[in-house]
Amino acid sequence: MGSHRTPLPGFVMALCLLLLPVAAAASSACEEAGQLLLTMEREQQQLADDRDQLQRYLDGQVPTRQQLVALVGQPLDRTLPALPIKAPARNLEIPECPALKNDLEAMQRQLGKLDQRLLTLRHQFTDRTLAQRRVMLALIELNQTLEPLINDSTMDPAINQGALILQGILTRTWTLIPTLTSKTERQFWQQLDQLWYDHPELPAPTQVTPEYRVLIKARLDLQRQIRTLRGDIWQQRQILRLISDIGGLSEAPALLAHEAKRIGQRALDTLVLIRYDLNAPIRGSGYMPLVQNLLALVLGIAGFVLLVKLAQRTRVWAIGLHEKVISVSGQRRWVRNASRLISGIAPMLPWILLWMILTQLRLQLNTPPTKVLYWLLPFARLYVIYGLLTLMGEWLIGRVAQSAGTYLSGDQAQQNLDHSRRIARWLIIPWFPLLVVWESLGPSLLYYLMQAVVIVCLYLALGRLLALRSKDYLVCLQSILPSRLDPLAERLLGEKGFPVFAPLLLPVALISFLESFVDRILMDFEWYMSFKARWFRLRTRIANEEEDESTQGNEGPTEGDYERWFAQNVPEGTKLPIIDTGLVGAMEKSIQRWHDNKTDENALVVSGEKGSGKSISINKLKSALEKSCEDLSVIDIKVPARTTQPADILALIGKTLDVDLAENGIAELVNSDVDRKPTLVVLDEAQNFFLSQQGGLEGWRQVLSLVNARLDNVFWLLLINNQSWAYLCNVFGRDYQFRNTIKVKRWPQSDIRSLILSRNHLSGYKVRYDEVLLSSRGPEAGNVRNAEQRYFSLLWDACRGNPLVALRLWLTSIKVQGREVLVGLPTPPSAGILDTMGENALFVYAAIATHGTLASHEISSVTCLPDNVVRYALKGGFDAGFLQKAEDGRYRLVPLWYQPVISYLTRKNLLNE
Repeated sequence: MGSHRTPLPGFVMALCLLLLPVAAAASSACEEAGQLLLTMEREQQQLADDRDQLQRYLDGQVPTRQQLVALVGQPLDRTLPALPIKAPARNLEIPECPALKNDLEAMQRQLGKLDQRLLTLRHQFTDRTLAQRRVMLALIELNQTLEPLINDSTMDPAINQGALILQGILTRTWTLIPTLTSKTERQFWQQLDQLWYDHPELPAPTQVTPEYRVLIKARLDLQRQIRTLRGDIWQQRQILRLISDIGGLSEAPALLAHEAKRIGQRALDTLVLIRYDLNAPIRGSGYMPLVQNLLALVLGIAGFVLLVKLAQRTRVWAIGLHEKVISVSGQRRWVRNASRLISGIAPMLPWILLWMILTQLRLQLNTPPTKVLYWLLPFARLYVIYGLLTLMGEWLIGRVAQSAGTYLSGDQAQQNLDHSRRIARWLIIPWFPLLVVWESLGPSLLYYLMQAVVIVCLYLALGRLLALRSKDYLVCLQSILPSRLDPLAERLLGEKGFPVFAPLLLPVALISFLESFVDRILMDFEWYMSFKARWFRLRTRIANEEEDESTQGNEGPTEGDYERWFAQNVPEGTKLPIIDTGLVGAMEKSIQRWHDNKTDENALVVSGEKGSGKSISINKLKSALEKSCEDLSVIDIKVPARTTQPADILALIGKTLDVDLAENGIAELVNSDVDRKPTLVVLDEAQNFFLSQQGGLEGWRQVLSLVNARLDNVFWLLLINNQSWAYLCNVFGRDYQFRNTIKVKRWPQSDIRSLILSRNHLSGYKVRYDEVLLSSRGPEAGNVRNAEQRYFSLLWDACRGNPLVALRLWLTSIKVQGREVLVGLPTPPSAGILDTMGENALFVYAAIATHGTLASHEISSVTCLPDNVVRYALKGGFDAGFLQKAEDGRYRLVPLWYQPVISYLTRKNLLNE
């Protein structure tokens, strides 16, 4: 019988062909998974080794600096960013291999645990304070110094044994550092204290060698690092808690005895090093160490004297800088006041520089050739402290006398200086042991005790210092404190109680001194003067209202004889003093550049508030141009009310320049320009060239055409209300009308003061200030100059730097009494009455503010309101007192009400500026 194969069905063969790619893909995924598993196993081994190595370091093995930084991942001698508490999760894409999937997931979990454990161990190093981490690095260097002494078999056995002793203490200290935190348990920092108390005895070698000096130096350095760790704990924890941890106050004497003993032991160790270096010639090591220190001592003393002289020169340089700043400040008074900071710091500058230089030298001098200078540095610091104490004492006595209004003669000033020096010398006595304790122990119970002693001495010294001018000190405090405390102050600051209570009350005087200094610095800043004026007005409002109620009906009107000196037109023949605000100079500069052919720009717009001095400055400008531009002809035109038709404007300009513009218009003006001498045409009240209505801007377009005409011998100067100019800029664009514009700035307080006082001087009346301005208490009590400064701060804040408003406010704040003028608080009107006027009335007032002056029918045209509504609004404003009607029937804002009404309408968004 023959065998035969049964052929496979076709679908089975097709299925095999379909599964071949799947099997190949599964094989590739498993191969990738195997490689990933191998990589993860290697990483696991590396992380385990790092974990074990870090654990060995924490258990006492001292690494090298490079090994520690490599495992921790960050340098330890600087401020470190905080490490995360939890290690970041490992998000690995595991290949689809069922056979290895469980192994890969298990390995991923093990790696996560190792990451977290390694992060926890790293926290043991990075969570230490900067001082502790620096101690760790110092211990590493000390260990590297001791290793050769231990491993060298040819060394003296005593040297090997001493190095082993020190290395054992170093290892114990190393293992303690990770346990030292602000919440360290008592047993750990007691172990640290024990390491600090125990002074390791080093076996004496058969012969004193340089290696023995290395051991002595290493012992000193090791004790210093332990002291640094101990001081860091004292700084981290409250002193009362530390005393409680050592067993309470009963154990404090024993701790103080231990700390005092450590100071003596440190001094003995230092003397051993000094004796070793001085005995170098006897040992045959040569004279070089001795010569180096002697030379460093001589050069150090000479250098310190030279440094003191050079530092004293910085005071002269600072004063010279102060004078230079004043000379270049010009009219900027705030710069001159800010320069007080320079003059104030000038006396202290030499001592501050000396202290900074000595601090930098401390690290540089800690070397064997300059060790003697390193030990003398505390004495140099004492000298700086003595100088600062003397300076502060002299300043304090002088300031107390100044606040009491006492003038110090030259002999009294020298007496103050001598007294301050004596007090400073006595203070150095307790300060010296404080520095010794700090250099020897750092933060410790003994140091804090010495601090308390120095504070008590400072308190007593302040009382003794102020006793020299006890009466002035009493007057100074009485001028600051409420009057009801005067009897109490006199009892406390009597002869017996003065040394005890005088320093206790000193903070009150110091706050007053600081307030006065800041006030002098900021007095020329507008925001500060405005704030100060409003604060004063707020404090005096209630008292002022009570006074008004009590004197109501007794006030008479201001006498006309005095009032006429504060009108816009003063009596004939009166020459007003010139107050230069810079406006005339700015206008003259632009005109002169054109006149000297330095520019072709022949138009200038000056915009400003009503009453800001635009029109008055024209006469001053004419006088200035007579000198700078002798051949320039000046024509001053006050534009008639509502000259808004182009024909009227051409007629006005043609009549002014003596040319007929009726037929050819601007062309005729250009043709006649050749024969014309240089002419300045001043168009005052230029807001009369337009009306804010349909067709009302043609006149302004005609003005722009005139100004844009090519004229070589005509310069146009337009003076316009700032609200009108803001409206025109919104209509035509600020950059498409005039390229040359000047905005009149607010007058500074000093100019407002000069304006008022100069007018008052012309009147011949004497000024006297009300009691509300003459403070009854405080360092400035009864001071007329300060009362004057306070009043003009209030006036300037109320008038917003507008001289016309300031003149009107002055008249509302005075009472004429014979030939005297009693000055009270300026009382600007309140715009609150506008809240009751209604919206239509506000549109009427906004139209008047925008145009300067308007007639009743013009207001109706501009606002599109019925005549009866306009008349009602005008009557309301007239009755309220903020509108006035001129002889020509036109309405305008009353100058006294100008600022409140403008501010109110601006808040309502009814104005353009």
